[in-house]
Amino acid sequence: MSGDPEDDPPVGNARNSDRAVIRQSGLTGIAAGASVAFGLLLDITIAARFGAGRATDSFFVAARIPLGLVAVVLVVANQALVPAFSTSITKNGYAATSKLVSRIVGTVLVSGAALLLVVSLLAHELIRVTAPGISESEVTTAASMVPIVFGIVPLIAVSEVMRAFLNARYAFIAPALMNVVLSGVAVCVILFSPRHSITVVAFGYLAGAVCQVSFTVAMATRRGLRLRPALDPRNRELRAIGKLSMRPFAAAGLNPVARLGEQLMVSFLPPGSITILNYGYRLISAIGGTIFFRSVVVAIVPRLTEAHLRGDNKETLRITGLGMRIMLALSVPLTVFMAVLAKPAALAVFQRGNFTHASASLLGVILAVYSISLVSSALQRVLLSPFFAKLDTRTPLRNTIYGVAANLVLLPLLTLPFGWGNPNAIIGIALAYSLAQFVNVAHAGYRLRSTIGSPVRGVGRLAPRLVAASAISGGAMVAAVMFFQLDDGLSRGTLLWRTALTGVGGAVILAAAMMLLAGKD
Repeated sequence: MSGDPEDDPPVGNARNSDRAVIRQSGLTGIAAGASVAFGLLLDITIAARFGAGRATDSFFVAARIPLGLVAVVLVVANQALVPAFSTSITKNGYAATSKLVSRIVGTVLVSGAALLLVVSLLAHELIRVTAPGISESEVTTAASMVPIVFGIVPLIAVSEVMRAFLNARYAFIAPALMNVVLSGVAVCVILFSPRHSITVVAFGYLAGAVCQVSFTVAMATRRGLRLRPALDPRNRELRAIGKLSMRPFAAAGLNPVARLGEQLMVSFLPPGSITILNYGYRLISAIGGTIFFRSVVVAIVPRLTEAHLRGDNKETLRITGLGMRIMLALSVPLTVFMAVLAKPAALAVFQRGNFTHASASLLGVILAVYSISLVSSALQRVLLSPFFAKLDTRTPLRNTIYGVAANLVLLPLLTLPFGWGNPNAIIGIALAYSLAQFVNVAHAGYRLRSTIGSPVRGVGRLAPRLVAASAISGGAMVAAVMFFQLDDGLSRGTLLWRTALTGVGGAVILAAAMMLLAGKD
């Protein structure tokens, strides 16, 4: 045995026990929290140096599609590659799986190079189509950054393939830390580069992606992967992976389509609106999806895959039900904390340098509105996990189609009443996204019940107690916000420690309330 506790994971019932799942979810969540902290540091660095205006809008317009593609690759890796690699390791062994991974990496690099060539030739047209409301100078600035930011796509795609291999080997902590590398390097580039234009941000992301892929390849090699140059598009296993990935790729690709629909509308709003909306969406996705929800999913998907291969529906329902209870225990209190503390926290953290009080205050409101989506986002992920585990990609694709359609329908209904000249119109965009998430949950729950049964055993007892404990904690934090006057022109330092104290007090009250109301649960 080696010194790494993940090198020799427990097997059988011990590995699939509630305690093991919760332990791995918690440790992965801590590692993911570090990644989010560095991502937040990157956002703060960009905001403090460049504020929220035409320059930052240009960067986020240029980065919208490549960052969307990165998110797509992450989803495909989690939903298709992790169960595929788990199956390959179980049936064919590590040597055959290494050859499969090598072929995927070769395909990714060649495809990425072709994509980079195409977008470099069409950069100006791409910007004009996706953000028709921005000025010509912003179009020129954004187009100049397109080749740079698209360069991160194949690099991060290779990193996600490495993450999928590591997750399939029950290694979760190192992969969860890989964004620390990207964000940390990007921050250093932005802070210490002699450049003063917004393009330094694009170069920072590219440098971070190079270091990230080096880190993940090293970690995967340490866990037994043997990469060899390989490009064999006719390989049967590679073609099967490609076919398996098509629906997750299409489903995940619909989310950037929805974000582009948002950008089309936001480009006509006052300068800085694109930037603020991007920060809000990135933060809520990081806090909910990266720290908490993804940590649970990556811990249960390999276990669900093994249960499916054994034909054990009872175990599948047990693990899914456990995932639901963990998700509720995380998302319900998190929603309350975000709704109450988002605005003072945004003021304390983002109001610095060129990022104004008004911009930070609006960002806080956007985060509070986005918090409505946390519970539904958490439940959607766990309810779809059994389908990914059995390599059913049709159901998740339909689920995404329904959610995106609802999002696009709600966009004009909730945004246009504000008027184009009103910076608060982006509140309607955040609300449309949040409400559409409940459509995803309704569909996923229905499909799961109709295929293998209901996993809600124990949820009905836990949920109302969670809501009650969270409400008690939320009420106490609201009282603290009023007492401390957290939005009353306080200095940044005072606002920061008072907000932190309010959050800690809320957490203590939440824990006490849960002990009283939930007991053993």
